[in-house]
Amino acid sequence: MKSLEITVEPKVLIWARKSIGKSVDDIAQKLKIDKTIINQWEIGQRSVRLSQLEKLANIYKRPLAAFFLPEPPKEIPLPKDYRTLPLENRRVFSSKTLLAIRRAERIRRIAVELAESMERKIFTEVVKASIDDAPEILALKVREHLGISVDMQSKWRDERIALSEWRKIVESKDVIVLYASMPIEDTRGFSLSEKIYPVIVVNSQDSYTARIFSLFHEYAHLMINNSGICDMADRFYLSDEDKRIERFCNYFAGAFLVPKQDLINHRLLKTLKSDRDISDDYLKELAGDFKVSQEVILRRLVIIGRSSEKLYLKKREEWEARAKEQRKLKRSGRKIPSRACVQENGVLFVSLVLNSYGAEKITLRDISDYLGIRLKHLPKVEQLIAEKVL
Repeated sequence: MKSLEITVEPKVLIWARKSIGKSVDDIAQKLKIDKTIINQWEIGQRSVRLSQLEKLANIYKRPLAAFFLPEPPKEIPLPKDYRTLPLENRRVFSSKTLLAIRRAERIRRIAVELAESMERKIFTEVVKASIDDAPEILALKVREHLGISVDMQSKWRDERIALSEWRKIVESKDVIVLYASMPIEDTRGFSLSEKIYPVIVVNSQDSYTARIFSLFHEYAHLMINNSGICDMADRFYLSDEDKRIERFCNYFAGAFLVPKQDLINHRLLKTLKSDRDISDDYLKELAGDFKVSQEVILRRLVIIGRSSEKLYLKKREEWEARAKEQRKLKRSGRKIPSRACVQENGVLFVSLVLNSYGAEKITLRDISDYLGIRLKHLPKVEQLIAEKVL
């Protein structure tokens, strides 16, 4: 039986393909057809068979109904691109990153709708700031706002626990924190700066300490009401204003995680005579107390005048090369669906979805759709939420 042929608005087909960062060649390869057929679809010279349209909907991660629109829908613009690669070498965002951005926007929209349906008051509390503020002073203000001391921070068992605790603290202020697996070459994280349920997304491909830094780099973006897609590097290719913003966010994250006076008063600083005494073991121990990376510690030592920029740049190059090799060797283990659901969506959003179901505002099918999980895993998800496990 011949499949029904559908006339699709060419602009809609082009929009759907580009929205996921795919080329005509990519789609031709996935559909196993000649690329001229796709070109003909996209200039309106050829109808699309329903069976092919269903495959396109799956590839583009769009509902089939989207292809019956008279024109592409208006979508929220991508967050500002703060990646620091030169423009001529900058990669187009991968499908994974584009889908992560789309998912973040959708989760925020759903969260607002669910909260409103339950008449839940949203108390999003992000300290307001500007890039003219002094990062060291601002960092202390935010610590007071979040109610966390360096002593509490040092008692967390390891970096994994530290990341989980920091995330819970940020989410307690009605800021949605998501994890997404994206190419590191694309971004270390991004943020959606909104008054209600702003969103921070950190790259789950990163180390725990890198994710902690990304969390508060993006928190700084929220404070100055400036959404961004970042890689946290500090090079020289951005505009002067963009460089100021990224440097401010980096400076704040470092000052927040390693407060200046606490670093100066640290027991290990008393033994430091010059940066010749700064070994990998020294940095490792110091970083372990603050639950941050060795790079963050060394950068803070430079800022307080206890190390040199030369040593920092040398060590940073070594660390970047080592991290790159480790990522090549990293293998994705088998995911436990319930745990992955809570880790990727966060306690705040998962709890909001479960509470909405309990209030009979949504169905079980909605839960599966919103959380991206099969219903057989739901009891375990509920258990993890009750235990507040990330």
